[in-house]
Amino acid sequence: MRIALVLAGPFPDLRGSQVLVRHLADGIRSRGHAVHVVTYGAVPPSGPPGPRLERFARDALLVARLWRTVRRERIDVIHAHNYEAAIAGLAVGRLARRPLVYHGHNALAEELPTYFRSALGRRLAGVIGRLADAHVPRRADFCIAVSEDLGRILRARGVAEDGLACIVPVTAPADDVAPPVRADSNGLVCYAGNLDGYQNLEFLLHCFARVRARVPSARLVIVTHAARPPRLRGPTAGVEVTRADTYAEVRALLDRADVAVCPRAERSGFPMKLLNYMAAGKAIVASAGSAKGLCDGITGRVVLDGDEAGFAAAIADLLEDAPARARLGAAARAVVDDPAAWETVLDRIEAIYRRVLAVAPPSGVSPVVCTE
Repeated sequence: MRIALVLAGPFPDLRGSQVLVRHLADGIRSRGHAVHVVTYGAVPPSGPPGPRLERFARDALLVARLWRTVRRERIDVIHAHNYEAAIAGLAVGRLARRPLVYHGHNALAEELPTYFRSALGRRLAGVIGRLADAHVPRRADFCIAVSEDLGRILRARGVAEDGLACIVPVTAPADDVAPPVRADSNGLVCYAGNLDGYQNLEFLLHCFARVRARVPSARLVIVTHAARPPRLRGPTAGVEVTRADTYAEVRALLDRADVAVCPRAERSGFPMKLLNYMAAGKAIVASAGSAKGLCDGITGRVVLDGDEAGFAAAIADLLEDAPARARLGAAARAVVDDPAAWETVLDRIEAIYRRVLAVAPPSGVSPVVCTE
């Protein structure tokens, strides 16, 4: 098969969606298929995250790039990640008579309002997000959801039960590196990821101020790919923002940390950072909304969304309890230490490709034997 993996964003990058697309591209190629990744390319950052006018121009270019790729490479299946890529895939797929697989990473009604600070802006963004959730996914030939929460939302928005699969991300073999053994403690707390509004970093900063009141030596390092990180909103004593250009740099900082945190409360998505934390064998503190695959007290600490005092106490408790950190980190590592899990994900995605091709209308293009 010839597959176009489409993402409306810069590529390559360390953001979760880009990491998942890269892993899928490598995995699908390893199965003998031809994979063409269609994205914005390596564009430099030019403004804050979220909706901006310049994205419309890049999305138009993405449609043109996808059209050329589909025609030139005789693509069999378009596999689009997130909404703008799905809209581009729908436009090109209908014109070229190619099936579209939509890979949902979140519900737009949850994410879009987080880019706005005014109440009116949030309300309008919520309306737009709900409209997108209701009209884009159900027009795809098949939908993949990264979480059961997102799957429930898509079903409620009209996606047919037999046209939806929930495929939770797992650790790819390339990132499954055993963590180094550490006996020392340095009071370091690590957040690794983007700084978009839905990550709930303002909440994290207020929590960390409480941690410092109890553990004065504690430090928080925020590791991000952003070239020009936005100004943090909240207390910043003991907080450092560090830029990482490669996953190896992220992993090096994670390896030094005592505790890794995920304050995000948005429930529909799957934070790829959790897989990184678990593979690194870290003791994790996460808000309940984003604590995918974590069990409180067994593979991490899971705190109710918005519970500032509880989140801070969980971090401080772990900073003061080395045996608990070791136990939780080892249990988290064991969850992702399954070599067969990644192959199962690829099996399921290949089966979805075969399914949509079996019912797709003829494309007018002669069959192509893939030799890659």
